[in-house]
Amino acid sequence: MPLLDAQEPCYMLYRLDSQNAHGYEWLFISWSPDHCPVRLKMVYAATRATLKKEFGGGHVKDELFGTVQEDMCYQGYLRHVASCSSPAPLTAAEQELHRIKLTELECRPLQMMTEICVGNKLQGLAFPLQEEAKRALVQLKHKLINYIQLKVDVVKETIELVHTNPTETRDLPSRIPTNAPRYHLFLYKHSHQGEHLESLVFIYSMPGHNCSIKERMLYSSCLNRLLDEVERDYHLEIAKKIEIDSGEGLTEEYLYEEVHPQANSVKQTFAKPRGPPGKRGNKRLIKGGGENGEES
Repeated sequence: MPLLDAQEPCYMLYRLDSQNAHGYEWLFISWSPDHCPVRLKMVYAATRATLKKEFGGGHVKDELFGTVQEDMCYQGYLRHVASCSSPAPLTAAEQELHRIKLTELECRPLQMMTEICVGNKLQGLAFPLQEEAKRALVQLKHKLINYIQLKVDVVKETIELVHTNPTETRDLPSRIPTNAPRYHLFLYKHSHQGEHLESLVFIYSMPGHNCSIKERMLYSSCLNRLLDEVERDYHLEIAKKIEIDSGEGLTEEYLYEEVHPQANSVKQTFAKPRGPPGKRGNKRLIKGGGENGEES
């Protein structure tokens, strides 16, 4: 606008073609350039509401505030209208709630596969095992392999084999992905009380917020059904089930303590408190009172 001064604020009223009960509607424009003195900005900010009230708030359809020339044109007004009609920005908590609602809508078809827990029956999603995963479990049963890593295919709704690379205890931390959840079955070979043992350990790794909400829900829902199938159909006895968010703590000492927890078999007894030192004296006998309340 050629009427604007780059150093001085001003108010402008622009009549629109639309009308309401009070007559023509107006656009109230406030111009406060960035480079004008602070005192002038304060004066105009303090008198803005008064001017609008005196003019008649019922006549003002919209307000436009500008600090640069690009704001004070028709394109700037269109940007202002689009900004007012767009939804308000969400807080972090509102954004998380919005994502949860979207995930619930995405997962709604999966609810048809969910079994409801009745009594002691199992609850969860029954995603089928892929054929390669089934063969790997048979090999693990016969101890032909010592490690299996499984994943949930969200699109196919199946549990698939990732790999069966030979794994030692020291290799476990490197087997845990940092950006995706996984199921792990590891044949833990160790000695306990002079006896050589091979204990099957199930590890459920979930790296927290690095995964989507849908992945966290699906892996958690499939967990119990998978464990039940492994133990019932493949006769694999799981000695310990572990849930972790990273592989940093998967050490030899940690696995040993999880598989063979130290039971505190010594029952703590409390000593009877001692009486006061010195001779306590003879016991006092309380006699019944007479007719007048005197001792007999």
